[in-house]
Amino acid sequence: MAKKLTEKSMEVLNYVKDNGGRVSIPEITAALGRASDRSTGANVTDLQKKELVVREKVEIEGADKPVTYVVLTDEGKAWVPDAE
Repeated sequence: MAKKLTEKSMEVLNYVKDNGGRVSIPEITAALGRASDRSTGANVTDLQKKELVVREKVEIEGADKPVTYVVLTDEGKAWVPDAE
């Protein structure tokens, strides 16, 4: 079954792929010029549903709350658009 992605979800996936496969949501938001982590989070949820990424919460010493990283799955690493 082909996985169709929105343009914004594709931007997020490509950014994660191009930057080592493990990137924080705030970093993605800043790099893509998004207004908030919430819009990026919605795209990450879309990618999770398609099993292309997983979220990984990491406790950072001195931080008020955990930092959420987006990590490519094996399927996400291998996924190629238009491969139907």
